[in-house]
Amino acid sequence: MGMLLPVLGYCQNADTSSMHKKLATTAPLLGGVTVTNIVAPVSSGGNTFTMQQPIVDVGFPVYKDFSSAHPILVKTGIRYQGLFLSGEQSIGGNQFHSITVPLLINYSLSRTTSISFVGLATIGSDFKQSVGTEDILYTAGVRLGFRPGKSFKYGVTLIYTSNYSGKFLIPLPDIDWTISNRLSLAGIIPARASLKYKLSEMQSLGVTASLNGSMYRLNEDGKNQYIQLRQNSAGLIYDLKLTQRWKLNLIAGHTFSQRLETFNLDQKVPFDGFGKLNDRVTNISYRQNSFIFQGGLSYEF
Repeated sequence: MGMLLPVLGYCQNADTSSMHKKLATTAPLLGGVTVTNIVAPVSSGGNTFTMQQPIVDVGFPVYKDFSSAHPILVKTGIRYQGLFLSGEQSIGGNQFHSITVPLLINYSLSRTTSISFVGLATIGSDFKQSVGTEDILYTAGVRLGFRPGKSFKYGVTLIYTSNYSGKFLIPLPDIDWTISNRLSLAGIIPARASLKYKLSEMQSLGVTASLNGSMYRLNEDGKNQYIQLRQNSAGLIYDLKLTQRWKLNLIAGHTFSQRLETFNLDQKVPFDGFGKLNDRVTNISYRQNSFIFQGGLSYEF
């Protein structure tokens, strides 16, 4: 679910930009670049190693028509996410990379309702062997979005995903609510939720909880395995609007569930066995919690 956040974020942004175009006094910012780094020091067996996750998200529109009664937006981009392990000796690899190409088609059925078709293809690996078709992870979904008022919007996305652990069908609701002039709540449940208080026009402070995930093929020494990282964390979030287009985001928190594990590729759970994910047998497993720090810088265009 954590891997789906960029695509679902596209959907929420499309609701705002396309449905209320007549109320906007400037052209909506539909593209952007976000650079993020997540760091977590993990202590295990008397030793400490560091997990670092650099992420680069680029999104841009390839087609838009806001002049008709039913605005349409087509958006794509590219996402790079890495996993670097410093000081870890057991897994057999310390650098993993993934490249994702997302696609969004958003169509406004009315001023209060939209439908979005989302999809992404991901290659995640240590890239120590050539990539095959079995290394491509797919996701496709459809979202219905509703905006009953200017300050409140919500939606639900039905996602089909195929990855190293199996194939799943998952419903994901989302919400974006401006509670007052200073207080707002946004979330994609259960992957992310943030409650923020606006300190000024340029700054906000709040609390956030998130589920972050990534998955990579492990080819070291011919191993037929994959590595999976799952982090459930909560903490404080600080946003700073540097200019109209530049924004800074900082998060400091602690995980309440953190797993860095390797599995054999033949351990796939059945389509109706989402609850059996925890029944997989690990080869290497770290389940220690840790502090987690995240910093991000974004530019909108």
